[in-house]
Amino acid sequence: MTLRLKTFIPTVLTAVALSQAVSYAALNVWGEQYLTSKMETAASMREKAEIEEYSKAQFAKFSAAADEVPNDARVYGELKARFTLAEFSDMECPFCKKLHPNLKEIVDRSNGAVNWQWRHLPLSFHNPAATDDAKAAECFAEQKGNRGFWVFLDQIFEKSAGNGGGVKDMSDIVKWLGGDKVKFAQCMSSDNYKDRIAEHMRMGEKIGATGTPATVIIDNLTGEKEFVSGAQPISAFISIMKKMMVGEKAEAQAQAQKEQGQPIDGGDVVSQKILGYGSRADAAPTVDAKLPAAPTAPGSQPANGANPVSK
Repeated sequence: MTLRLKTFIPTVLTAVALSQAVSYAALNVWGEQYLTSKMETAASMREKAEIEEYSKAQFAKFSAAADEVPNDARVYGELKARFTLAEFSDMECPFCKKLHPNLKEIVDRSNGAVNWQWRHLPLSFHNPAATDDAKAAECFAEQKGNRGFWVFLDQIFEKSAGNGGGVKDMSDIVKWLGGDKVKFAQCMSSDNYKDRIAEHMRMGEKIGATGTPATVIIDNLTGEKEFVSGAQPISAFISIMKKMMVGEKAEAQAQAQKEQGQPIDGGDVVSQKILGYGSRADAAPTVDAKLPAAPTAPGSQPANGANPVSK
């Protein structure tokens, strides 16, 4: 009996040792998996927080844009503004990129007197990127509304290679602006917004937009319109709006200034109080009209700071 027990003991000890080794290995694997899971969760939470912070900051830049606009138009600024800057533009156009912050500044400083409406005019020699950009901005607006459109548009100008080079990873923009990448991909694979983009292009052709950017300044009170071609300086837009306004207000303004012993300038107070700029205290900054050269359709470089429409 003793002999048989002695023979059995090594077997038992071996089995115990193997069992402990297996248990330790299993525990080690579980521990690694647990730590990996925790690290991945922490990284995911950190990225989520970073995305939320980044997205919030980008949307804050366009707080003047309403979330919803009648007829699903793309408008930045007060919807009932006196003036509208209706811009026909191409997100791959370097001149449009140059003009972009100028129009935003005009609206932001206008005290609600000016809004800005976007119209798609993707140029053929910037395609397919230009049309893809236009569609992408509309697809993102499906999720984030009119304000989301302007935020996304701004990101495309920032991240696109330009001149038809496009954005390397459009879904990454969607991600960092808090959008749903799956819904965005579904929209991009559809024919959604094809008709809208085509309609905007027809409108551009109708008004004689032969290049981008092309902007129509509209006085919503009087119905007066003036066409501005190219990436003109802020002062050019302000001067046109002053001219539109001064006719109806110049006489009363001149009389008031005369009675107060001030130099008569019927447009100064108008521009300073309503458009956010004044000729004496806060003149509209000028922007160098010489822009960097950009590839265009076959032919010479345009002189007016605009990419020509390729026929």
